[in-house]
Amino acid sequence: MIRSMVTTAMLAALTYAATVVIRIPTPTGGYVNLGDAVVLLAAFLLGPVGGMVAGGLGSALSDLMAGYMAWVPATLIIKGAMGLTAGLLYRRLGHIRGGIVLAAVPAECVMVLGYFGFEAALLGQGLGAAVGIPANVVQGVFGLAAGTLLTLALRRNEYIRRAYPAL
Repeated sequence: MIRSMVTTAMLAALTYAATVVIRIPTPTGGYVNLGDAVVLLAAFLLGPVGGMVAGGLGSALSDLMAGYMAWVPATLIIKGAMGLTAGLLYRRLGHIRGGIVLAAVPAECVMVLGYFGFEAALLGQGLGAAVGIPANVVQGVFGLAAGTLLTLALRRNEYIRRAYPAL
């Protein structure tokens, strides 16, 4: 129980750090970052609830600290849903060949569609919000690739395999 809480907090902090350290600006005013890789890793290591908490809190904190105040609640929900989705699917598919990708792709789709929905409905951009989809897809592909590599690397570590048998 304590290890799970500490790991969740650590991965939330790592999600924040991965989001703010490398930022590649996009034409729509957002940025591409490594945060999704850690959201996915948290979901794979901790399961759906841990992935939801670490991904949602770490990502929302990065928006808060960067001054994207209007995005904080949306990011909390969207990245939390992304972690939840990845964790649920990974529990079912993670140990089959290609299971990491099969769990990550729908989670990244949750992110892309979530931000589109937020921008379209709540920010009042309507279909104009589709302009942000390509940048979010790039973000998703970047996160999927890095998250997959991180997960495969950690699977090779004997200590990690013993501590987190679900990985």
